[in-house]
Amino acid sequence: MTHQTTVEILPVTLPREIPEGTAANSPIRVIQNLESRVKVLDEEQQKIAFEYPDGPQRLRGLAGTGKTVLFAKRAAKIHAEHPDWNIAFVFFTRSLYQQIIEGRIGRYYQELTGRAPNWDKLKVLHAWGAKDQPGFYRTLAIAAGIKPKNVKDVEQEIGKVSPAQAFEYVCNGLERQLVPVPCLYDAVFIDEGQDLPFAFYRLVRNTLTAPKRLYWAYDEAQGMGSLTVPEPAQVFGREADGSPVVDLGLGRNHSFFYEGTTIRKSENLNRCYRTPQLLLMVAQAVNMGLLRAEGPLQGVSNQAEWRKLGYEVLEGDFTDASVQAGQQVTIARPADKNLHPIDQENFEAREAIAELLSLQTFAAEAEEQEWIAQQIVNDLRHGLQPSDILITALVGENEKQYWQSFQAKLTAYGVKGFVAGGEPNRNEFVRPGQVTLANIHRAKGNEAWKVYACRFHCATRPLAWKQESELHKRNEAFVALTRSRVWCVVTGLDDPIFEELRQAKAQYPQLKFPAFNKASLRRVNDEQSSEAELEPVAG
Repeated sequence: MTHQTTVEILPVTLPREIPEGTAANSPIRVIQNLESRVKVLDEEQQKIAFEYPDGPQRLRGLAGTGKTVLFAKRAAKIHAEHPDWNIAFVFFTRSLYQQIIEGRIGRYYQELTGRAPNWDKLKVLHAWGAKDQPGFYRTLAIAAGIKPKNVKDVEQEIGKVSPAQAFEYVCNGLERQLVPVPCLYDAVFIDEGQDLPFAFYRLVRNTLTAPKRLYWAYDEAQGMGSLTVPEPAQVFGREADGSPVVDLGLGRNHSFFYEGTTIRKSENLNRCYRTPQLLLMVAQAVNMGLLRAEGPLQGVSNQAEWRKLGYEVLEGDFTDASVQAGQQVTIARPADKNLHPIDQENFEAREAIAELLSLQTFAAEAEEQEWIAQQIVNDLRHGLQPSDILITALVGENEKQYWQSFQAKLTAYGVKGFVAGGEPNRNEFVRPGQVTLANIHRAKGNEAWKVYACRFHCATRPLAWKQESELHKRNEAFVALTRSRVWCVVTGLDDPIFEELRQAKAQYPQLKFPAFNKASLRRVNDEQSSEAELEPVAG
């Protein structure tokens, strides 16, 4: 039986007023229509949100499938039912505080109880922490009487590394020092789990009371720091008898369900609510390199795995024979996997959608910024608010100067914009009356009605000093494309990635690409069918 409780997937706000005389094809008609809607989770997602197990559970899902919403709803429910429990909601990206506290957990708890949460019992923490903002790592270190390390400490000890590498370093160090680990929580949620190191998972689990209620969500396509999916046997190790410490029912002779319940130990979400189908499919093609001239880089290599991602394989297969013969594979997303309103035939403001995905290349980044500033002036003239717009960019050289220059370009055109992550409020991501400028790491997990995804040429140009591969950059590209609720404008210097984008856009609503299998990929994203195949964690 489907629960009648509603979960608002799109922003909770009164629909904006449409001024008299507004053209039928004005973009604000699209936004007003979407703001007027309240989304109801389907039966499967309601079950996942409200039926929580007494033990660990993993959630895997594409961008826009509601992972954060489900966890926020569940955290509010557990807090309401067990007000004495110590609960932590943990994520990697600091810019998510505004969304999760103000826009998610607090509102859901208010709906359930009519009161505000007790934030002393329900902690919302980013993974690392800072002097001005408690985080999980910092809180745990202080509780154990250990001085927490910060970014400057890491640079002094091992040099300049990426944020993910730095965090892995401090977690490994804390794990070695903590004997025993303080018991701090009764339930912990980890959102954005693909960005967190294995040591962090072990630290979190060891802070939990029995029965170790650890719930984590991930999307391997959005892993920008780590390319390793958190598989339980690799993360948590094995018992003396060889059984996994954390059993999700993935191994042979193991149950997928908690005993006496219909609650699964591992769930897959593949219905997309936030991202229009076109953007999601183009993002998937770019992420995996499906149309890359040299062949795909990463992906899932059988029909069952594609179904888990919400696709049907219409033609072809992934056998060695098909790979050797250069056969084509054709995939598409069934209608029931795409629940964004604009993908429905009866969407009322269809005339105002115009072009969902636009592509534009330039000879220099200064030209790119100038053009975007002009486009935003036009957006505002057509009724968009500055806060409807997000400018993000794939990571390249001279990041600080890039964003300063971009902000100056907007200012020159009379447009106010702020760089997320700066003072006075480092957690702020949306500011009324201003366009948000955010690097891809701060943009991840956030969204906007219209997104300018810049520096897209960087998708094929990994940074040597960060020890990146092209896989990292293509994951950044996936994140950039899927930040949009409606429109996405992709810009950059001329690069082969734009040919991939053009091909994927032209093929929509299908994707056609050369067959591949595990042997031809640099990274296999298949979910492990047997934990017996996995190596135990070191130590």
